[in-house]
Amino acid sequence: MSMKTMVLGWRGCGGLVFALVFLGACSPYRLQGVVVEGPVPGVEVVGADDPRLEFFGLPGVEVLVKLDPQRLNPETIGRGRTDGDGRFSLAVDEFGAGVLILDVEVSASRSGFVTARERFELPGAGRRLVVTMRPGEDPPPVEGQNILEETLREAAPYLRD
Repeated sequence: MSMKTMVLGWRGCGGLVFALVFLGACSPYRLQGVVVEGPVPGVEVVGADDPRLEFFGLPGVEVLVKLDPQRLNPETIGRGRTDGDGRFSLAVDEFGAGVLILDVEVSASRSGFVTARERFELPGAGRRLVVTMRPGEDPPPVEGQNILEETLREAAPYLRD
């Protein structure tokens, strides 16, 4: 059965949604953007026509994309470095990327800069990222930090009394 027959053979909205997910899942998804220097570290999802995407940025920044950041051991589904102009284009190897709703954490790190980190839904194919990094160093890790205590602290707003 050809792809055309499969897509045309489906009736109703459910078939259309399935066809879009199936077709989107087969095509490669790339997360693209630029890493720039600024006063407040962060990651922002913007349209492909945002003028900040034309800024010259920071070269050599490692950009990581982790799936399901709330899990104890999130999976890295994208990794790369910015080019000489501070731009990146990462292949994201996950079924449904760019079509399905996937919770991710994007982090950008480079020596001499505070790590920028943000959690959000993986943006659609027409969206880009503007990552801002502030000069400085990351604070040292807290000795004896307990993963259970950290998890309970993050879950506290959602727990009943």
